[in-house]
Amino acid sequence: MKKIIPLVMIICLLLPSCQLKKAQITNNPVTFPETATVSETSGFYTDSTQSLTASELESSAEASSSLVTSVATVLSSTTFSAVRTTKSTTTPSTKKPTVTTTKPTTAKTTVSATQPQASENGLRGIWISCYDHINAKDKTRAQYKAETDKMFKNIKEHGLNTAFIHLRAFSDAFYESDIYPYSAYIAGKEGASLPFDPFEVMLESAQKYDVSVHGWINPFRVSTKSDISLLSSKNPAKKIIDSGNENGEICILSNGIYYNPSCPENHGRIIDGVREIISKYDIDGIHIDDYFYPSTDEKVDKIQYSQYKTDGGTLSLPEWRKANVNAFVSALYSAVKAHDSSLIVSISPSAKLEENESKLYADVGLWLSRKGYADLIIPQIYFGFEHETLGFEKLLKQWGTLPRSSSVKLACGIAAYKCGVADNYAGTGKKEWQQNSDILARQVKSIQNNSNYSGFVIFSYQDLIRSECRTEMDNFKDTVKTGNS
Repeated sequence: MKKIIPLVMIICLLLPSCQLKKAQITNNPVTFPETATVSETSGFYTDSTQSLTASELESSAEASSSLVTSVATVLSSTTFSAVRTTKSTTTPSTKKPTVTTTKPTTAKTTVSATQPQASENGLRGIWISCYDHINAKDKTRAQYKAETDKMFKNIKEHGLNTAFIHLRAFSDAFYESDIYPYSAYIAGKEGASLPFDPFEVMLESAQKYDVSVHGWINPFRVSTKSDISLLSSKNPAKKIIDSGNENGEICILSNGIYYNPSCPENHGRIIDGVREIISKYDIDGIHIDDYFYPSTDEKVDKIQYSQYKTDGGTLSLPEWRKANVNAFVSALYSAVKAHDSSLIVSISPSAKLEENESKLYADVGLWLSRKGYADLIIPQIYFGFEHETLGFEKLLKQWGTLPRSSSVKLACGIAAYKCGVADNYAGTGKKEWQQNSDILARQVKSIQNNSNYSGFVIFSYQDLIRSECRTEMDNFKDTVKTGNS
C-alpha cells in the first residue's frame, strides 16, 4: 500500500546532508518509516524491520558543514522543483491501472508493469541497455509496438521474468522527459522529438508478456566523448557548460563528460530525474550501475575538496569521495521509498571489490551491510570459470560470504556478451568462451545452488539473438526453464 508522508518528513528524508553533517551524524543512511513491503510474488525481495545502528566506519562519517549547507540550499531551491511539486496530496489508489494507448500526460502513465511470478529461483533478469533499445525514429507507434512485443516475447521464451531497462544512459532519456532530452539511441539524435513515448510502449509489451520492469539509470555519466558540441542544447550538462561551469559541476575528461559526484546540485538533478520516472510510470524499481567517480585524478573535484578542507574537514580525499557517493545513494534510496516504499532499489557494482573502493569510491560493503542504501545488489561477475585471476566460482563465493543486512538481497550479473569471443584479459582462460557453449548454463546452475543468491541478471538483450551465441543461449534457456519448472 502506498502512503503519503508529511512534507516535513520528506524534506528530512531527501537531504543528503543527513549523511554528511559533521560531528552529529554517523555513516548511517536516512531512516524512513516502512509501512509497506514488496509483493511476495517478486521472488527476490522480502522486507525486513531491522533497525539502524550507529556506523562503525567513523572515518566515512565526517564531512564538511559547507557541503551540508550547499545540499540544503539546492534541495530547497526551485531550480530542480518541476517534478517535485507535482506530487499528489491525495492517497493514491492501490489498484493497478489498465493499459491505455493514449499519450501520457504529466500524471503517472496508466501502463502497468508486472511483478514477476513467484518461483523458488527468484529473479531471472536481463539488462536492456542503450545499445539494445529499438530506435523509434521514423516509426509509427504501431510499428514500434510490434518490435517491442517481439523483444518481450523473446525475453519470456528464455524463461526470464524481469527487465532492467535503460531510461537514462547518459544525461538523456529513453522516455518522455521534462528534464532530459531524448537519447540519440532512441530518437536518432540527442534532443530530437518523437510522436509517442517509447517507454510507455515498452511497458505495454512487458505487461503483455508478464515481465517486471525496473528503470535503469547511469548516475553521473553525461557522454563517452569529450566533445561538448555533441550535446543537445536541452541537455542539463550542456546548459551548465554554456553558463561557464565555474564551480566545476561538469567534468570534461579524456574519457568523456561526467556530472561531478561531489556536487550536491548534481545529486538533485539526478534524483529529480528519478522522481520524474517513478511519478510518471508504474514500474517495479529503480536500478543504478557502477558509474560513480569517473577518475581518481584529484583535479575532478579539487574545488569542492579544497573548500571542504578550508571548512575544517579531516577526511582523506578517498574517504571524502566515498562519503559523497554514500550521500547520493542514500538520498536516492530515500526519495524512491518516500514515493512508494514497495519499489525496489538495486545497484550493480563492479565484481572487483578493491576497484569499487579505490577507483569508483563505491562503498559496496556498507551498502550490503546497512539498511537504507539498496534492497538488491547485483555484482557484475562477468568472468568465465577458467579466468586466470577472476574465476567465476571464486567471485561468486567471495560476494556471497560478505557481511549482509537481512534487508539486502544479492543476485549475480552474468555476461552473455562474451559468448563466442576471446576474453583477452583472462590469461590462460582466454579461449574459454570460444571453446565452450554451456558457460552461462553452468553459471546459472551455480547461482541456483548457492543459497546466498536470489537470482541472476544477464547482460544484455542483444546477445539473446546474436548468431554467435545461438548454441550458448539455447543451453542457457533450457537450464533456466528446467530450474524454474
